[in-house]
Amino acid sequence: MRLPVDTSAMTLVAMAAPEPVVDFTTRQPKADANGLPLYTVQVAAMFADQGEVLAVKVAGQPTGINPGMAVEVAGLVAQPWALGERSGVSYRAAAIHPAGVKGGERAATARAAS
Repeated sequence: MRLPVDTSAMTLVAMAAPEPVVDFTTRQPKADANGLPLYTVQVAAMFADQGEVLAVKVAGQPTGINPGMAVEVAGLVAQPWALGERSGVSYRAAAIHPAGVKGGERAATARAAS
């Protein structure tokens, strides 16, 4: 089951530069069904007085992401998983980009207001 995550009320900050996802056994880069390479971005998700660092996977290399920068995460979904006695939640996004840049209506609204 994939659960959509509403990020509109969260502050999202990149904690590290994007890193390629590699296969655990072969150490080769992984790709999605369309052949795009997968990347992981560590993102601090903060809401009110709570926060957590999420490892978010995205297809295609995110550009312009640096540690400590505010980011926007489009199409974020959480997917619970279980393997034997281990379990957790994995996160996947359609896109990750610097806040207010590509597709960010907030930046256009701010420019129009000034």
